[in-house]
Amino acid sequence: MAGTSAPVEVEPRLDQPGPDRPEDEAPAGAVPDSEERAPTRGFLIGLATTAVIAIAAVVVGGVSWTNLRTEQTAQSRDEQVLETARQVVVNLVTLRHQSVDEDIQRVADGTTGPFRDQFTSASGSFGEVLNQGQVESTGEVKEAGLVEADDDHAVVLAAVTSTVKNTEAPDGEIRVYRMKVSLDSVDGNWLVSDVEFVA
Repeated sequence: MAGTSAPVEVEPRLDQPGPDRPEDEAPAGAVPDSEERAPTRGFLIGLATTAVIAIAAVVVGGVSWTNLRTEQTAQSRDEQVLETARQVVVNLVTLRHQSVDEDIQRVADGTTGPFRDQFTSASGSFGEVLNQGQVESTGEVKEAGLVEADDDHAVVLAAVTSTVKNTEAPDGEIRVYRMKVSLDSVDGNWLVSDVEFVA
């Protein structure tokens, strides 16, 4: 007796291509490779962009800080130059017969080079003139401006007045000068290396 068997229905596998499932369709729940790589690529691009921005900010900040420090150093230098020029010019026109040696030494201490040598070599004559005429000269800087400056040399223009009393003018005479003052940096200190009287 020939046996008969009922046809067995085979449940189609969802992950296999079939008439109802084209080959290019992925199984449910599966993520295409391109979609898996997209978040990773986006993350890396974002990370790289952040790193570039951070580096740029550091570089710009470093340059700005360097420029600021350079400006502050130059400003401090210029202030020292002007202060020195003002003081030496005042010393030059503030000479009294009562304190001639101290006054001349004060000028010499703020000068350097040939100018200092010329001034000190003539100081004996200054003393005689001051004592003979009973001279008292008191000076004041009205204005001073920086003409040029670098780390080694500077030039300042100064408008100076002095009140001079002597045996011929016991009440005092006011004298006005314009001076071109050259300064040099010597061992970290600014010293006057030349003084010219200008019109």
